[in-house]
Amino acid sequence: MARKEKGFHEYLIADAPFHISQSEYINSPATAFLSYTSDAKDAIGHCVRKFKNSSGSLSRQSTVSMQHILSSMLPSVMGHFETFQKYLFAGIFENTSFLKDFSINNFFQKLTGGKMSIDIIRLSAYRGYTAPVGMLLADNLSGWHDPDIVNKYFHAFGLNSTLFSNDDCKKLKILWQLRHSIVHTGCTITHPDAQKVPELQQLGGKNIVFESQFIFEVARKMHPLIELSTHRMKTSFDANMIQGIGKKDKKRIDKLFEVKSRTAIWLTNPT
Repeated sequence: MARKEKGFHEYLIADAPFHISQSEYINSPATAFLSYTSDAKDAIGHCVRKFKNSSGSLSRQSTVSMQHILSSMLPSVMGHFETFQKYLFAGIFENTSFLKDFSINNFFQKLTGGKMSIDIIRLSAYRGYTAPVGMLLADNLSGWHDPDIVNKYFHAFGLNSTLFSNDDCKKLKILWQLRHSIVHTGCTITHPDAQKVPELQQLGGKNIVFESQFIFEVARKMHPLIELSTHRMKTSFDANMIQGIGKKDKKRIDKLFEVKSRTAIWLTNPT
């Protein structure tokens, strides 16, 4: 009797250990994301070590295999980065009741020009489950792949702080465009896409092939970017927080803005 072929969905491993969970992003978005970047760079490092031959170098075939793995890793990293952005935004929104002079009307006016709608079908998918309002809001906003738009979303809180610096935006636009070209155009930077980012303008028509240390460098450079952007928001939030907040609430808010990593050497102020 022939063995029944498994459907694609049946290859999913339920409750896989050692993977970043949604609850970790809810509690501390920055720490959760940096944990994943460390996992990613460790995974690539492990592959490089295993792929090396007896002379300590990579054969041609091993090099090609590594390049395929590196290309597939970037979309995963950026997927986690998008999750970081959404959960930090959602977490701040959930705690705006603790901000002095926060106006929900002004917030939505700045956020969407006062034109905000919730996808009822998407909302209905949460029936029977607990769904934080902040996450429902973040899930109905588009533009998370554009750091300028993301800055606008966070600026709507009225905290007089920018999530990403100009240099952050420059780096992120390169990564988001590379991710787009990997996912949508078969690892080729099309000529129209190359014109969207100044640093890629001379690469139109080229294949996306990374050096073996690429993900390592993404993880390393993301650490101070995430740390400083999160701390900017925390500093502004704390400065605008009402007096007399309870210890439990203050602890939860501090956890929201926590920035920790097992690769703490890459942080500007490791704790």
